[in-house]
Amino acid sequence: MKRIPYLLFITTLFLVPSLLISSFQQGYELYKKGKYYEAEKILLKEKELSPKNLDVYAVLGWCYYYTRRYPAAIEISEEGLAINPQDTRFLTTIGRSHLEFKHYNDAVSFFEKSIAIDPDNAYTYYYLGRVYLEQGRYALAETVFSAGIALNDDKYVFYRYRAETYERLLDFKSAEADYKRALSLKPNDPGLKEALIRVISKQTEQEEEYSSQ
Repeated sequence: MKRIPYLLFITTLFLVPSLLISSFQQGYELYKKGKYYEAEKILLKEKELSPKNLDVYAVLGWCYYYTRRYPAAIEISEEGLAINPQDTRFLTTIGRSHLEFKHYNDAVSFFEKSIAIDPDNAYTYYYLGRVYLEQGRYALAETVFSAGIALNDDKYVFYRYRAETYERLLDFKSAEADYKRALSLKPNDPGLKEALIRVISKQTEQEEEYSSQ
């Protein structure tokens, strides 16, 4: 039996790992860096090679979503759902895309399906809360934002939108508490600082109005 020359063996040893890095992983790394169009090119090729790889469909959907190509995000997610109807990544991407289109009933439907399959994903409650907030269904928005916070209490954006919900409900004390919590998680956000000053002012006006009655 012929022996592999030592130099060839060493060269192969170092080359093989690089060859084993999947094109999906390359595309995913580009996606994480925000290079969505570059990631898309690689992932579309990978989709042809591995048409059953659900990760490819999921990341492509996110690339389309973050480049505001919402119909494409919906289409690729529907392809993913055809392979696995229980994959909540596709349900959530479709729901978020419908939210951008202001197709609120469709968005609610997909988020509710996602929650039914995976009730422990805090972000799905957050997205559903965003829909209810847009619809003016503030009691429901407060309920689902609170559910998201119960599952994950270190996301400033959850508190920011629940605070807005409380503000619209004229519960300025609760809004103040949530804006403060959001600021503790994102201290340099000027919008949060303005919102906090606003609700404190409204709370003062509200208390003065009650005391004068």
